Formats: sequence, structure tokens, C-alpha cells
Amino acid sequence: MEYINTQKWHLFRYNYSIQKNKKEGAINEKKLELKKLLIYAKSVYHILKKIKELTDKRARKTIPFFNLIMPVFLFLLLQYESFHTVFSAPESMRKRLRHCIRGRIPKVDDVRDGLSLTDPEETERILADTVSRIRKNAVLRGGTIGGYVTAAIDRVELFCSRKKNCERCLTRKTASGEVEYFHKSIVCTTIGNNPHLILGQDMLGPRDGTEKDEGELTGGKRLIETLYSQHGHFADVIVADGLYLNAPFLKVVLNCHMEAVIRLKDERRLIFQDAEKLFGKGEGRKEPFYREGKKIDCWDLDGFEIEGLEKELRVARYCEKNEKTGEEKWVWLVTTSKEIDHKILWKMMHKRWDIEENAFHQLKTYYHADHCYCHEAVEVIFLLMLIAFNIREMYLYRRIHGFEGSGITRKSVTRIFRDDLQAGDVRRILYLEGG
Repeated sequence: MEYINTQKWHLFRYNYSIQKNKKEGAINEKKLELKKLLIYAKSVYHILKKIKELTDKRARKTIPFFNLIMPVFLFLLLQYESFHTVFSAPESMRKRLRHCIRGRIPKVDDVRDGLSLTDPEETERILADTVSRIRKNAVLRGGTIGGYVTAAIDRVELFCSRKKNCERCLTRKTASGEVEYFHKSIVCTTIGNNPHLILGQDMLGPRDGTEKDEGELTGGKRLIETLYSQHGHFADVIVADGLYLNAPFLKVVLNCHMEAVIRLKDERRLIFQDAEKLFGKGEGRKEPFYREGKKIDCWDLDGFEIEGLEKELRVARYCEKNEKTGEEKWVWLVTTSKEIDHKILWKMMHKRWDIEENAFHQLKTYYHADHCYCHEAVEVIFLLMLIAFNIREMYLYRRIHGFEGSGITRKSVTRIFRDDLQAGDVRRILYLEGG
């Protein structure tokens, strides 16, 4: 009898906890409203006003320019997968369009024509202004990793085609000899604590005559210099893959008064071989530490050089051993910093994957960055997408208290916002209050 009562008690507690979690989830979901998101974008970042100020270069202006660009931003914010889904859809989308557009609803061709004539530099200024406002609001005041504002830089390929191309396309040949056309961007984003923010991007340019297409290092250096000219000291540390272990890139980072943490993978490099010899003699050995169920041995030395760079570099080597399975993993890095603790450097290198998981994965999976919305306006659409990404991140992690850890998925957030647009008219916010 006592065993049965105990079973009933545990079953009661289990059911009660489920109902409580559901109730708490429902309460959290009620806080998520499209109108509040749009008011936040309008009042704090003035996004709608800045969209209205974009230069209209169309010859025929039968539809207000705002009626073309604003819905694109809104439906990127709601993560719709194509313009056809929105502007060429049956009656299922008609109500949503009526709830956000005053006057005649544009056709998909009108939208594409307007976007193709939009200046990417003007759109890029909206992203830069958004990032400036975020920094002024001291969102990153406490740093993102170990008290340091840490940003990662990496490439992302948007899409490729063997048929469609434009004058800004990069090219490559497949194994069968066919030519592929594609677009690639270098992106810089914060890593570590939420919210993850995309600070900027640089679209790589095509070859000019016999010259090669622009490489990642060219775009990476240009992006760092652009962000520094726009925002000053926008980060404390730049984390990057082994490709960026290059004297000109490190000089750019140092000239912008930041430190670099670069993955070291190429065993043929002299800096790797020199460090390996010293570590093999036991030099630079640190006390082991434990993270995520792993014992981590560390060797850390400075005084290394690479050709073309005056400043001496520091090399750290980590051996991560899983205490349950006995599996070992070796991680090497090079840094320009002599002050950052070796444990924080380890965390920075591991958090470098945030740019893949919390930026590129989201952009491709949820924002459909690998879909060609309009080939003639690739950069403009990508910039609007990055602005939408930042606005959502800020709204969810800064305005919705308790969102982190609530268990509400990003798909659920998108569904809530889409349902809100189906059920309620937001034109007053977009036009009267946002215009």
C-alpha cells in the first residue's frame, strides 16, 4: 500500500511539473507580440524612418518606395522563405499583406525592381546605425567572454547557380569543368553571451579581367577597418580560423587597437614546429583545469615570430581529455595578447563556433540566406536580413525577460509573429507612428 501511495505521489508531482512548465511557457509566449517588436524597432532604432529615407531611383513610381522595401524587411523579420511565398501567394497571404501595406499591394516583380535599384551603401548605413545604437545602450558593457568583448570573423557562402549570374558573381569551376556562380560574404559577429550580434559584413567582389576573385583575407581586413572607422573600438578580441594567421591581417587588427586569437592547425608552419619543440621539453606547462567533463592540459609560451610582423606572438596548446571515454583532442592557437588568461583563451577558441551555430546556421536555416530572393539585389537583401537578425536578437534577449532558458524555440517565436500579423493590423505602427 505504501509503495502504491509513493507511486501516486511521484506521478502527481510529475504531472504537476508538466502543467506548471506549460503554464509558464504560455505566460512567456504571451509576452512575444509582433506589435511590440515593431514598436521596439521603430522607437529605439528608427528602422522604419531610415527605410523611408532610402533613395528611390525608379523611373516609374506608381507605388510608394516604402511600400516595396518595408514589406521586404518585415517578411525577412518573419523569416519567410521567398518573395513568391509572400507576394504571389493565394489568399492565405492576402490578409497579412493588407495588415501591413496601405494602398496597392505590389507584385513580386515590382518588389524585385525596387530592390535592384536600392543603394547597398545606404542599406549598410542602416545596419551600422543599428550597431552604433546597440553599443551606445551598453549592451556589451560586461564583455561577452571573460570580461572581453569578443567577435569572430568568417566567411559565409549565400548560394550558387550554374545558370543565373550577375556582374557581382564570383566564379569557380567544378570537377566536371562546369562554371558555378556564387556570392560570398565575410561576416563579423559577437560570440559568447547572448545576444549574438552581427556587427557587419563585406561582400567579396569578382575578378577584374585576368585578376582572381577577392579572397577572404582581403575582405576580412577591409571589414575590420570599416567597422573600426564606423564604431571605433568595437571589440577587444577578434577570433578567427587558421587562414587568418597572416601578418597583414594581424597588423590590421593591432592597428585597430584590438587583439587577435587565431586557430593554429598547419603543422608545416615554423611557428608550430618551434612551439612543439619547446612544449615537448616541458616548457610553458600550466596547471590542468577542468571544463565540461574534460581534463585540459595546457602549454603556453610567448616570444614567437612570423615573417612580416614586428610584434612577438604567443602560442598555447591544449590537450582535452574526456575522463569517461579517454578520448583526446588537441587544440592550438596563436594570439597577439600577453595578458589574457590561458583558460579564457581556450573558451574564446571554443566559442568561435558561435559564428557557425548562432549566426550562419540561423541565417541559412531560419532566414534562408542561402535562397536567392533577387539576384540583382543580393547585398541589399542580405543587409536587410542582418538588420532583422539583430533586431530580433535584441528584442528577445533584452526586452523579453526570461526568454533565455524559457525553452521557447525560434520556430515558435516566428509562428507567434506570423499569427499576430494574420490576426491584427499593424499599419498604424508602420505608417502613422513609424513613418
